[in-house]
Amino acid sequence: MAEYPLALRLAGRLCVVVGGGAVGRRKVAGLLAAGARVRVVDPRAQTLDAGVEVELVPRAWRAEDLTGAFLVFAATDDAALNARIVAAARSAGALAQAVDDPQNGDFHLPAVLRRGALTLAVFTGGRSPALAAAVRDRLAREFGVEWARVVEIAAALRQKRLTGAEANSYNYNILQKLLAGGLVELAARGEFAAIEELLARVTGESICLERLGIELPKGLK
Repeated sequence: MAEYPLALRLAGRLCVVVGGGAVGRRKVAGLLAAGARVRVVDPRAQTLDAGVEVELVPRAWRAEDLTGAFLVFAATDDAALNARIVAAARSAGALAQAVDDPQNGDFHLPAVLRRGALTLAVFTGGRSPALAAAVRDRLAREFGVEWARVVEIAAALRQKRLTGAEANSYNYNILQKLLAGGLVELAARGEFAAIEELLARVTGESICLERLGIELPKGLK
């Protein structure tokens, strides 16, 4: 059955990681980056350098540790225990994954590439995380850091035109013309004056990047 890809907003939500080993710590780092409230349950939790943002529970896991959780990661080195944690999490209404058995979990974590607000995620349905990572690395060579600036420009233009009658036209046609006109390449070279010229040609109006809220590097303002 096909999976349904989506991006979750975890800010302020409780996420529980059972197991404080290397894999568990990687899950904690990703959750903190997403603004989640994180609880780590592990008998060795007091030795973890997790920071003040993490609630440490330094004992063996109990079912009540999952109360109120939105996401649960079972990251112990005991497969049977991980399966029990996943079952308990589901009973508590949380989405769960056992790190040693992701295909029987409720979700998969993709290999992720971030360029500012642009996020590229690669899934293989848990069949080959290594292949997903390899594809992500190939995408990284094609989608450079300049795409962060391209997203800023596209988002600012979209906001400018959301209330206009031509909003739907912008959403596809204008953006396609900007990309075909070399927007990505100009951003990569930092040619902001040329970007403004391209915007003027495509949109038919004079557009200043700074007035769109785009922060330019010092010395170019």
